[in-house]
Amino acid sequence: MAIFKREIEKDQFIPREFPEKILKPLPKTKGEGKLVFAVFLGTIVLSLGFWFYGGFKRGEIFKRDKNFSDSQIIFPVISPTPTPEKDPSQQVILEISNLTKDLKGTYGIYVYNLTKKRGYGINEESVFPAASLMKLPVLLTLYQEKEAGKVNLDDKYILKESDKQKGAGVMQYKPAGTVYTLRQMAELVANQSDNTAFFIFRKLLGDENIQKTIDRLGMSKTSLKEFETTPFDIALFFRKFYGGSILDREDREEILNFLTKTFDESRIPAGIPEGVRVAHKVGTDIGVISDAGIVFAQKPFILVIMSKDVLEKEAKEVLPKITRAVWEFEHD
Repeated sequence: MAIFKREIEKDQFIPREFPEKILKPLPKTKGEGKLVFAVFLGTIVLSLGFWFYGGFKRGEIFKRDKNFSDSQIIFPVISPTPTPEKDPSQQVILEISNLTKDLKGTYGIYVYNLTKKRGYGINEESVFPAASLMKLPVLLTLYQEKEAGKVNLDDKYILKESDKQKGAGVMQYKPAGTVYTLRQMAELVANQSDNTAFFIFRKLLGDENIQKTIDRLGMSKTSLKEFETTPFDIALFFRKFYGGSILDREDREEILNFLTKTFDESRIPAGIPEGVRVAHKVGTDIGVISDAGIVFAQKPFILVIMSKDVLEKEAKEVLPKITRAVWEFEHD
């Protein structure tokens, strides 16, 4: 049975037949299936060709010429994820912590290996009273002024009664009118930690100038006004000093000689084997027993030990023990 639908055009009809009559698929042309397969296969071959060509161009598959051998063929390699190495310095940090955990006050330690260029510490960024460690940047400023032609270390200074300062040093006991060269006073500051010579240099150089030296070195937590610093900052001073870029070699060696075999060898040097040179500066005040310097061993390193609110007897006993622990770790 046919169903008819009238179109709007005059006297024209379009038959509406059953779907099976109008949707009947067209008969396949002979060889059409093989053609489709060939196109599909050709696409795959072409893609592989481009991939291999790109590999040749990048050298990721292989490349041969008269200078290229089979051993130079490069293949992609998936490396295994490396296992993080345990920091060996944790061993000595734990040992130092055990040495100080039952003692009164707070200790700050920082070690910097000058060969491996790496450091470790405990409370190294904490602020401590600087005590006489502040004399280090004063000495550096003096010698920088000397190299700039502003100071002659052979110039003489006449001691005044108002210059005399209590504490460390022999100048306080000398009569007014005693004459010293600036170099002699520099040696007293470094070797004897003389407070009177230190006071005179602060007047001659100016605190602002000394603080500029501190800032140029990058000692960001060190303040001359507040008389405070950190183990890390003092180690940074010695790193720059050891590197030899902030002073001429002759002047640097003179200061290092002044800092060797000082009036107090009972702290860091006491924990180092005999015969090993240590250029260092002690710091002492109420509740403060500190020491810092360079150990010129086969594997040289910087060691800074600072303290605050400590018992003097305990601190003087533990500083050589801390030093010995560091020495054994650095030279195991």
